Formats: sequence, C-alpha cells, structure tokens
Amino acid sequence: NISAVPFTYQNQNGALVFARDITGRKRAEAALVESEARFRATFEQAAVGMAQVGLDGRWLRVNQRICDIVGYSREELLSKKFQDITHPDDLATDLGLVQQVLAGEIQTYSLEKRYIRKNGTIVPVNLTVSLVREPSGKPQHFISVVENITGRKLAEAELQLSQQRLLLHVEQ
Repeated sequence: NISAVPFTYQNQNGALVFARDITGRKRAEAALVESEARFRATFEQAAVGMAQVGLDGRWLRVNQRICDIVGYSREELLSKKFQDITHPDDLATDLGLVQQVLAGEIQTYSLEKRYIRKNGTIVPVNLTVSLVREPSGKPQHFISVVENITGRKLAEAELQLSQQRLLLHVEQ
C-alpha cells in the first residue's frame, strides 16, 4: 500500500518516483469498518428494542425489535417523538427523568412505562435511558433500550388474582 509523498527516488531515466507507506492507515480504516459492522449487527439483532433518540425526543435510529414492540414501521417511528407514543399518565415522569439526565443530576434511568401501539393498544415496557455526550461534554443524543414486559405483567396479574382467590377461600 503506497501513496504519494515522503520518499523520493530518481531512477536512471530521470523519472521521479514519490511513495509513502500507508499500510497503517489502511489497517485503521479496515478496523473502523469492522467495528461499525459489529455495532450495526449488535444494534439490529438485539433481543430488545434499541434506539437513538434526539434531545427533543425524536427517534433518530431504531432497530426492528422496537418497531415490533410499538407496531410502527421504521419510517413511521422515525417521523415521531417518544412523547407521541408514551401513555399520557407516564409522560411527566419520563420527561422529568430526561431533564435530570440533561442537568447531570443522574447518569441514566430505568422505569416501567406504557407505550401506545399504532393499533391503539397499550404495551408495558421497561425503559432504560442514557445520554451520549460529545467529547466537549455537550449532550448529543439518548440511547434507549426498550424491553416488552407484557408477559411479566400478565403473570403478576394472574398471581395477584390467585392470591385474592386464596384469601377469599381462607376467609370463608
């Protein structure tokens, strides 16, 4: 791998040859391409929903799993903000935590909340959010990890119902 400059050579025909070894640069470029491919595969193939979210709440990048959770196509979701699909009763808590992260009061947060799916049904999720900052410290975007907890919520409800039945049986 040779490129123009540093070393100069003049052969017997009077031709001037300029050369530079760029092996290191080529290796670095190949490592960067490989690293980006690994990140993309991890992001896209994760078993949970993953997203990059703008400071204003716009979905910047989403994986297929989060689209499946909320029932929107990638294009539809990218035209929305998380505020648009968050259950109104959960929005104030979520926005308050966002402000705490932006103010540097907390580094990350997790909460159970509800999204409103495209078809109008509610899906309970566990949301974990962290902030990505530029080298200068300026906030850049959020990373959100979304886990559908419908199964767990159903099991909790069944357990609660079973406990109520048992209590009624004991009282009789």
